[in-house]
Amino acid sequence: MSSPWQSGLRDHALEASPEIDNLAKELLTPEKYEETNKVSSMLLTPWEKRKWAHAKLIVEVGYRPTRPLFYLMPLLQGLPRGTRDCIRYLGDYIDLLTKELAFEYLGGNARQCSLGKNAFRLSKSNLSPEIQDIAKILIRYNEFLYNPGKHDFSLPPGRNHRFTAREVVLTTYITAIIAKRIKAVSKAACIAVEKDNLYMIGGRWGSKKRVKFVQDL
Repeated sequence: MSSPWQSGLRDHALEASPEIDNLAKELLTPEKYEETNKVSSMLLTPWEKRKWAHAKLIVEVGYRPTRPLFYLMPLLQGLPRGTRDCIRYLGDYIDLLTKELAFEYLGGNARQCSLGKNAFRLSKSNLSPEIQDIAKILIRYNEFLYNPGKHDFSLPPGRNHRFTAREVVLTTYITAIIAKRIKAVSKAACIAVEKDNLYMIGGRWGSKKRVKFVQDL
């Protein structure tokens, strides 16, 4: 079996785009940001040491709801391979929570709307400053992470992969923070996590039916 470094993963593994890095610096404490440096570096070590980094990422983002986080676990354990799929499933988690947040406060068809549309609607609402702040973060998350993870198959200049291992590490920590913020202001989002089976995630990427609310089926 070929080494992951033979496919060009190592060359840019510790790089991160300014947009993702800046968002991490804004949301994470200095201690947590320094931890991402350590975890990222550990992903470049032999397998036995790499398992520590995999475990840190899984613990950071959590295990529930199982869809999509259960599906995310083996992908995180496969790092530094499979970076795009990690970004997609992390984004699915935030998309699920945002649907519940938007449905709780705005109603309508929020559970059928994309992350970008729900974030935009929340940002234009007259809700609390805390929710407004979350909405602004979600817009950036969607623009630089979730949407490119689903739809952008071009490569940044000089790269062999759309996302680097470090970008996945940063996104995992960013996702964990955003999820906590959403759950702190949304009972519906907490219920979705506790129930663990309200959403079905699957199907063709980009399809409007990829994320389904079970009670609507």
